[in-house]
Amino acid sequence: MKAEPINIIPKDKVTTRALNSVANKGLVECRDIGVVFGSGGSRVEAVKSVSLTVNPGEFVSVIGPSGCGKSSLLSIVAGFTKPTSGTAALDGAVIKGPGSERGVVFQQYSLFPWLTVRKNVEFGLKMAGVARTRRETSARTLLGLAGLLAFENHYPDQLSGGMRQRIGIVRALATSPQVLLMDEPFGALDTQTRTVMQEILTNMWQQFRISVFFITHDIEESIFLSDRIYVMTARPGRIKAEIVVPLPRPRTAAMTSTKEFTDLVQQLKALIREESLAAMGTELTSGGVTGFGMEVGPEGVGNVL
Repeated sequence: MKAEPINIIPKDKVTTRALNSVANKGLVECRDIGVVFGSGGSRVEAVKSVSLTVNPGEFVSVIGPSGCGKSSLLSIVAGFTKPTSGTAALDGAVIKGPGSERGVVFQQYSLFPWLTVRKNVEFGLKMAGVARTRRETSARTLLGLAGLLAFENHYPDQLSGGMRQRIGIVRALATSPQVLLMDEPFGALDTQTRTVMQEILTNMWQQFRISVFFITHDIEESIFLSDRIYVMTARPGRIKAEIVVPLPRPRTAAMTSTKEFTDLVQQLKALIREESLAAMGTELTSGGVTGFGMEVGPEGVGNVL
C-alpha cells in the first residue's frame, strides 16, 4: 500500500524567505522515482514511487532510517545513476547525467591532497576554461566568505575536518551551480564542530540563496537548516511525511531551545523511530529494545544462552 504523505505544519504558516525568493532557477522535481537493485532472488526494491520537489532558492532535507534510499535519490538528482522508474528533472529538463549546474558535497572529504586549498577551489573553474586571474579572484572571494582565506596556500592534510569540509562546500559553490546537493556532509565531524558547521552553512546559504537538497540522519540538523523536510519510510523508501519548518531566517543557535523547535524534534523522532524499528526487520524482538528480561550477572552472556 502506498504511503500517503502527511503535512505536519500547514504550508501557509511558513515564514521563510526562500519560498518567496526571486530566484527562478534551481527547481528540482522527482516524480514517481523507483530504484531496484539486482534481480531474481537478489532483487532489492530500495525506493518506491517517490515524488518530491525543491523549489528555487529553497533548502530541503530528506531524513529517514538507514537503507531507505536517501542517498540513492541524491545520486539520481546528481546524474550519477538512473532511476529504475520515474524521472528527475532540473528546471523542467530531465536529468541524464552530471552537470555543472549541480554542485555535490559528500560526507567524505573529496579534496585533491596534492593541490593547495585555493587550487582545490579553482579546480572546477579551471575545467570550465575560466581564465586564471578570474578563477583566482573567485576562489579567494569564496574562501574569504568561509573564513579560510588565510589558509589558501595550505594543503588539505594540514587542516581540520571541519575546515576541509568547508573547502568542499566552497569548491562546490565556485562553479555557480543552481542546486547544491549534500549527502550527510557533516556526518564524520564531532558534535561541536558539526554544530558550528551548520551555522556556517546556513549563513552561506543566506548569501547565495541557491536550492539545496540535503541528506541527513540528524533530526535537529534537518530542522535547523531546512525550509521543508521529507521523512522517508523504511525500505522500500517512500515519502511518509512532508514537514514545513516555520522558523524565521536567519537561523540562530538560540532557536534550538524554543518550544517550536523542540516540538518539531519530538514529532520527527516519533515518525523516524517507527520507521527505524521497521527497517530492522522481524528479527528484532521486543527484548532487543526493552532489555534481555533476565539477569546476566558477572559470569557473562555465555552462561544464559
